[in-house]
This record gives sequence, C-alpha cells and structure tokens, in this order.
Amino acid sequence: MDVDLAIVGHTKYEFPSWLFSGGTCSSLVTLSLNHCKFSLPISFKGFSSLTKLVLVAMHMSLKDTQVLLRNCTKLQSLHLIDISDIRVLQLPKLKELVWLWTPPCGAFKIDTPALRVLDYCGELLQVCTFQSLPCLEHVSLQYLYGDHPDHHTEKLQTISTRFPHVKSLHLRYQVPKQFVRTGTPAIFSNLRVLTLSITTKPSDDLFWMAMFVPAAPYLKTLQTNVRYLSFLESCNGVVWDDFNFEHNSLEEVEMYNFKGRDNEIGFARLLLRRAPNMRRIAFSQIPLREAVDRQLMPPDWPRAEEFSPRDNQLVLSKLWDGVSSSACVSFM
Repeated sequence: MDVDLAIVGHTKYEFPSWLFSGGTCSSLVTLSLNHCKFSLPISFKGFSSLTKLVLVAMHMSLKDTQVLLRNCTKLQSLHLIDISDIRVLQLPKLKELVWLWTPPCGAFKIDTPALRVLDYCGELLQVCTFQSLPCLEHVSLQYLYGDHPDHHTEKLQTISTRFPHVKSLHLRYQVPKQFVRTGTPAIFSNLRVLTLSITTKPSDDLFWMAMFVPAAPYLKTLQTNVRYLSFLESCNGVVWDDFNFEHNSLEEVEMYNFKGRDNEIGFARLLLRRAPNMRRIAFSQIPLREAVDRQLMPPDWPRAEEFSPRDNQLVLSKLWDGVSSSACVSFM
C-alpha cells in the first residue's frame, strides 16, 4: 500500500487507523504513507507481517510513532523522511534504515543489531546513538546544522570512530565556509569502497577530496560525483596540502558527472600519481544516481551549474601529460 497525498491549503488528511485493526491487514508487507496524519491507540496491534515501512513528512506524535514501530516486529526496511518525533528505535530484525532530514531534537537511541545499511541525513549524531551494529556494511552520511573551522576534519574522525567496520561508505559534502586543514587522518581499516558526492563552487579545485583516500589504507574503489553551485563562490573552500601521500591499495576510480574541466582532470592526475597500483580510471558524464536522490534535495534547492563536456581526446591529452601510470582509461 502506497499513500502519497497532494496537500491542498492547510488541510491534513487523517489516515483511518481502524483499517489496520482487527487483523484486516495481517498480510500487508509494505506500507508507504506520505504527508498525512496517522493517530494510533495504545492498544493498536496491527502490522504483524510488515517488512518495509516508509514514512514521509507525517503528522504523528511521539506516542503514535512509538506505538507504530513497536508493533512492526518483522520490519526489515524502515524509511523515515522528515520525521522529528523519534527517540528510540529498537528493531531487532531491521536490516536497512534510511533516515533523512532529521531536525536537531536531542539524543537518539538506535538498537538495531541486524542493521546492514544506514543512510542518514541530519544533525551530527551523538556517541550514544548506536548501541551495537555488528553487521553494518554500508553507511551513507550527510551531516547538517552548524559549521566551524575544523568541522569536516572532526566529522571524518567521528565517522571513523562510530563506524569502524564499514566496508562501503558514501559521504555527501558541501564545501565549508572556512579554510580547513586535515591534521592526522582518520583510519578506516575495513573500508573498501568510498563514494564522495560533493557540492562545491565552480572555481574550486578538487585536490582536497584526496584527503579521504589516505584515511582508508585498504581502499580499493573510489567514486566521485561533483555538483557546482555558483552561490558558493563566496565561500573560501578547503585548504589541503598533503600532496605527498602514496596509496598502494587503490585500484579503481570512477568519476561521475564528469565534464572534463581542468579541476576534474587535475584531481584525476593526482590520483594516478599517488596510486601506483591503479588498474582503471573511468569517466561518466551522467551523474551518480542515488535511490533517495529526490528526497535529499529540497524543492527550493538551487540548480547546479551546467558545463559542456570536453572532447575525450582533449581529456586524454591533458590527463597523461607528464603522468606515468599503467591504468587503463574508459569513458562510460
């Protein structure tokens, strides 16, 4: 069942909870509710078979949310989009949690020992948020609210501390308003795949993105996706000066939304120089698509700067000028 309402004026449609009472929906396995009100009595016993639940901008109290989740004993996938009234998640069978646009509202407690996939966009999570995540393999993060001179460095170190065992990590970043120096890099000892979705100004160089690579000494694959926003030109960007690193594990680089701009080629050349065992570097003019893309971008978010892609031969001539590497190049 998928209910997605078109809001007219300020009217809030209240979804009738009695539809799910008395065992009438005992076979329902997937439920998606979008922009409506949902009130539940304390005695509610529905959703005994539900394995996937999606809640988007719902008008629910903390009590209603907790009653709802308490009855989803078989839940394996949970999507919470723009939901503020959450304090505790205790779902022993949950494998996927997508939690986006979470406003700052104090401490959370997430107790999901079977969790394998976490996609989070919101405020910086406190240390006590996650109780135990022994099965977690993939994490996608975008932190909001607040910024200070060392925020990116602090967040990277925090991520490595709170998710030390992840094998796949997706970081979504907007360039900070201050200069940032990295200091001692964080260590992701199990990380094999790193994806960077960066929003920055058109004039920014991309060398600073390499700061994430030394932080994962056993990284095999790096994916990048860069969007350019003109209004960010007033930002100072990132200062990063550790150009002498060497990464012997990196084998594959894929650059999406690639237009052959000089800053993109410069970043690719840096990786070719510093990763002697790289086997393949690939370029795609198509942006990297996320399953939650439309939910990550607010309706009023500015459109990205558009650039005409350069000829592949021109890209190759600039890429290999003065660079020695055995990596093969492909255009996807």
